[in-house]
Amino acid sequence: MSCERPYVLFALLLIIPIILITFIKNRRNSVAVEKNFSIQGKNTRKKRLFKYGKMTRIKSALFITAWAMLILAYSKISWGTDLVPVQKNGSAVSFVFDISNSMLATDGPRGVTRLRAASIYAKKMIGKMKGIPVSVVLAKGDGVTAIPITEDYPMIESLLDVMSPSLMTSPGSSLGKGVLKAKESFPANYANAGHIWVFTDGEETDNHLKNALIECLKSGIPVTIIGFGSETETDILAGDGVTHVKSALRAQKIRDTIEGAVKNLSFFKNQTQVNYIDSLEKGSAVTLLSQISKNDVQTISYEEKPVPRYKFFLILAVILFAAGFVITEFDLSRFLPEVQHVTSIVLVLAGLSLFTGCSSNTTKMLKGAYAFNQKQYSHAVSCYLDVAADARKNDDWTVYNYSLFDLGTAYSKLEENEAAMEKYAQIGDNAPDAVRYAAYYNAGIIAHKNGRFEEATGFFRKALEIDSSSIEAKINMELSIQQTEVEVQESKAQAIPATDEKPDNPELENAVFETIKENDKKKWKSNDSTPEQSLAGDY
Repeated sequence: MSCERPYVLFALLLIIPIILITFIKNRRNSVAVEKNFSIQGKNTRKKRLFKYGKMTRIKSALFITAWAMLILAYSKISWGTDLVPVQKNGSAVSFVFDISNSMLATDGPRGVTRLRAASIYAKKMIGKMKGIPVSVVLAKGDGVTAIPITEDYPMIESLLDVMSPSLMTSPGSSLGKGVLKAKESFPANYANAGHIWVFTDGEETDNHLKNALIECLKSGIPVTIIGFGSETETDILAGDGVTHVKSALRAQKIRDTIEGAVKNLSFFKNQTQVNYIDSLEKGSAVTLLSQISKNDVQTISYEEKPVPRYKFFLILAVILFAAGFVITEFDLSRFLPEVQHVTSIVLVLAGLSLFTGCSSNTTKMLKGAYAFNQKQYSHAVSCYLDVAADARKNDDWTVYNYSLFDLGTAYSKLEENEAAMEKYAQIGDNAPDAVRYAAYYNAGIIAHKNGRFEEATGFFRKALEIDSSSIEAKINMELSIQQTEVEVQESKAQAIPATDEKPDNPELENAVFETIKENDKKKWKSNDSTPEQSLAGDY
């Protein structure tokens, strides 16, 4: 259970003075009513006073409870989870490196350590991943995000060159905590689809990997574990530098962990993938790159989101207010005495049928508009996607065009500009002029922001062809034309003939590069320290 606006719950304290005021008011009204009934007989007066007191207490209780339901609705209480479709463009990868002492075993290719083999493997992968944002997580102790999401590949490669267990003094290796850190490295509402690649031998000290994989499955983030080392046990030193232990590539253990995580969430629809790959397996790199190669294709991923319950509390509030008026203001027993006790049930059923019977595209569009106004753009996208799918299926092209426009606007708020441009482009010529104009205008704004001024000029011109009176479109088109001319002039000024002079000194360049590597090495290496606890089990 979660609450988006917990401070609103303090308003529930107002119920206490409201109850006191209501009690005092009812006492005064009872006195006034008793005077009005004084001319009647004693038994009749007593009966009517009892009935009046009962009705006022019921009415007050219903109204106060309805007030509480409204507060709970506004506080945005959520419980339970649901899978929400979210459209992603491109890919991002988080590298998780196991830097425990077991990775120092020299059973890698050509006698290199497992950690060195993982570093070489990752560097070769980076060379094939131009334009793919990457983060680096070190899985030792609680794990740490060493490098946030970036496209600065030289900085990542400099870290790969100096990776060792001494980078972190925390004992133990927790692949699960490293995977969760990698999951957190993808910002909220990130436009790219996240992938996690774990470089490890499968040795861990806390067995948290299964739970971490389950969390990634729920969030729609695929995880691939790449195994390094030999399945034949090798003698290594533990963290204390004295104790000898046996270590090997625990491939079967990894497979069992993956199988257990997938089995626990078999009820999840559109479940993402969790795979294991041996680094020495032929085509392993191609398999990994295939996960992120389709950058131009938009994919729908399913993310776990909390289910808001404000509608439930709003329905209860309306029903309670209605019951407070109907039950206390109308004496139904005069007409239908036999159903006096089931009046509330009828009202509840009527209210539920009223509020739950709406499942049309109009309702979904309203939900999407509400989510958009609340800046819940991902939820708005899911609503508009459902509307677009239903409208296309039913050949309702008017609703379809409106939903495409709303989708494009929501995507632009999520900074998914390419997705927004695609949705605007799909709007048909049979769409209303207002929709076509707004689509061209918004597309021009996006193109202008991205520096595509000539393309922006074309969009604003098309918008003016629909509505020639738009001052905003005219101004933006002129600005785009000016920026296009500026770019042309700058490109001409930069066209300077090359000379035969070679100012670069190879020796100096190498010296600078070595200095940068040395500084990076100093940045990432920790000071030597002797932990107080025993490190015999740290491997």
